[in-house]
Amino acid sequence: MQKFFWVFSLLWVGTFAHAQGFTVQNYHVDITIHEEGYFDVVEDYDIYFQVPKHGIYRDIRTKYDLITFNGTETSRKIIVSNIEVPEHRFEIPYQFQRNLSSSLRIKIGDPNTTIQGRQHYQIRYRVDNAFLHEEDRVRFYWNLKPDGWSAAFAAIQFTVRFPESISLGKEDYFIYSGAYGTTTASKDFVLTVDEHSITGQSIEGITSYPGESVTILANLPANSVAAYVPFWPTWTRYIWIGILVLLVIAFYLVWKKYGKDDPAPATTSYYPPQGIDPAMAGFLIDDREDSVDLISLLPYWGRMGIIKIKEIPKKHLLSKGDTEITRIDRLPLGATKYEKKIFKGLFDSVQSSDEKTVLVSSLRNSFYTTMGSAKRTLKQEAQKYYVAESARVKRITVLVLLAIKIVFGLAFLFVWGILAAVCLFFTTLTLLILSTFLIKKNKVGTALLSELRGFRQFIAVSEERKLKMLMDDDPGYFESTMGYALAFGMFAKWSRKFEKLNTQPPSWYSTTGNRAYTMNHFTNSFNNAMTSTKSTMVSAPSSSSSGGGSSGGGFGGGGGGSW
Repeated sequence: MQKFFWVFSLLWVGTFAHAQGFTVQNYHVDITIHEEGYFDVVEDYDIYFQVPKHGIYRDIRTKYDLITFNGTETSRKIIVSNIEVPEHRFEIPYQFQRNLSSSLRIKIGDPNTTIQGRQHYQIRYRVDNAFLHEEDRVRFYWNLKPDGWSAAFAAIQFTVRFPESISLGKEDYFIYSGAYGTTTASKDFVLTVDEHSITGQSIEGITSYPGESVTILANLPANSVAAYVPFWPTWTRYIWIGILVLLVIAFYLVWKKYGKDDPAPATTSYYPPQGIDPAMAGFLIDDREDSVDLISLLPYWGRMGIIKIKEIPKKHLLSKGDTEITRIDRLPLGATKYEKKIFKGLFDSVQSSDEKTVLVSSLRNSFYTTMGSAKRTLKQEAQKYYVAESARVKRITVLVLLAIKIVFGLAFLFVWGILAAVCLFFTTLTLLILSTFLIKKNKVGTALLSELRGFRQFIAVSEERKLKMLMDDDPGYFESTMGYALAFGMFAKWSRKFEKLNTQPPSWYSTTGNRAYTMNHFTNSFNNAMTSTKSTMVSAPSSSSSGGGSSGGGFGGGGGGSW
């Protein structure tokens, strides 16, 4: 059956290519990258027309909705300019049409003349805004031969030239070929590489059929290629800026009435509010469900005698340390839902009172789903401290911003051009992100915020004399407050204040190291353990392979055909 499928596929491809009336006997693409942030493309086609045709057309996709290599969703419009087709008549859309369209078609040939047999075409153009700029690199991701061509390519050659300031090694580039989405490195090309260029020649007998592509991914050094900066419009087109300013002002007024908390001056407090665990305290202090808020439950449970934690140092230089968490009791009956989610995720729903131990390293690439669910639950349970009306206004604001983004986006593009539309897009996107802060605390929430601010301020400025008094009255003072300091991002600073007081480290935390178990040792050990635990609990499996790219996945999508 599988053999029949492949025979049928080849027969279908051959029939389709013949119906188009031409084949590409040889194709060569030459790309020169410039430090200024653009690259020049020269495409040469040796084509054989089996039947009379006027010429060919070349489609270049210009608009992309993509997920970048760091997982961010983004839209991108590449700019194609300086189009030339030497010795041939050709047509391209007007600039206005190109602004509205998601692709560009270069139509080559004379409608009054037909041709047949061997023909040669050369297409030249320049591309801007087609580099992916990341914090530590610049990615060049381009379809040397896109999958949209309606004819088979019998032979393919390519050359990509880089600026002299860029030197690439074998680990910096990847070639993919075949069906869309292929992630394994291509074996269909013989590559020649030097410091400043990559040249490829398809192996004899290898044919690239319709629906297949050839893609290059090159990782360039950070800031080696300038980011694209669109041309600033003339003064007659500044009206759209005023509209954006009014939009921002309107959003500010809505936030001021429905999102801005009532004044909550810090009230001096030596303890966190009663009935508020570290995770909820971390949420209320900044209105966000951070991962560290939930991690702060670990010392909270340790103080309650529910768990024990042990640091396992690395055994040798190349190994990694680990953290062991042991359950010694169940959660109390009044535990919150988010506590139960984290606890259940750690200990696999064990209902008995028997001890159960888990290594933090075993949670890598799996616990992130539990963490995400617990975050959502924490946010839900915190709503009792917020004004219900602000949530309704928040939903309405989000809907209005989305409507403006869609309706006004077309108007901005039509009247003022692509720069205005892009600015509207990013303005509304920013306001949509800021709309997450359109939540206002009620009286209870405001009172709690006032106490939490006072306690956080005390953690920051407390003196040794006052801490000694608190420790004399309550020897367990440090253990009962350290979880809150962790949620506030101030654990190391808080812990070190107790080192001079000869405070004993918590008994529920231990280490297998050989050093004396002092408060200083505990501070460093626990801080490192919680940092590692946080990164492990939120880690997700990576889907990248062979550089993270795939055949057909880059810019330069499109194809071509005959007419």
